[in-house]
Amino acid sequence: MDSILHSGGGQRRVSPQNWHSEVIAGGYQAVVFDCDGTLVDSSEAHFQSFRTAVRAQGHDLDRIWYAQRTGLDRQSLLAALSLEVSGTLDIALATKQSIDAFISATAVVSPIAETGELVRILGRTHPMAVGTNAEFEIATASLQAVGLLNYFATIVSISDSLLPKPAPDIFAHAIQQLGFPPAKTLVFEDSAEGVSAGIAAGSDVVQLVHN
Repeated sequence: MDSILHSGGGQRRVSPQNWHSEVIAGGYQAVVFDCDGTLVDSSEAHFQSFRTAVRAQGHDLDRIWYAQRTGLDRQSLLAALSLEVSGTLDIALATKQSIDAFISATAVVSPIAETGELVRILGRTHPMAVGTNAEFEIATASLQAVGLLNYFATIVSISDSLLPKPAPDIFAHAIQQLGFPPAKTLVFEDSAEGVSAGIAAGSDVVQLVHN
């Protein structure tokens, strides 16, 4: 894995081995993490849960189509799918069924080792939050599955009636909850939408690049 630090309008590559030293050297006082793709690898669980939900209504989900939209929140992704399938798609029903299917599949959710190690180190010194486009129950189930849930006093999600990333609202609210200025709060994120959201919220962002 590699990563890119977005700071002050510029970018530079940062090795995951240096993340902790970057937090210290940058004077960051708090950290916000995205969940899916940043703290946990939940891609297969999400894909299968979406597929289960749309198949229940007589449709199917193409893996490549889905992979191109993984930064979207659940309802936005299902709304996009509804425009492409023949017949109707009950988005509200598919949302509920996909959430239920995901929670039943958390055994296949795995930790992302590099960020998990950083969380355990920062847990001694820095307040941390999670800011995610996923629903609260999805985030908590994923974090519980990889043993990270207790490190986060604050989880801000799409369930808080906030606009999804790339809007800054989720990260801005998480930063506010931690109580430090955005410039002193570092964001970890993997998606392009999340990077845009973190920057728009006024924070520097470490973008994970999965090889």
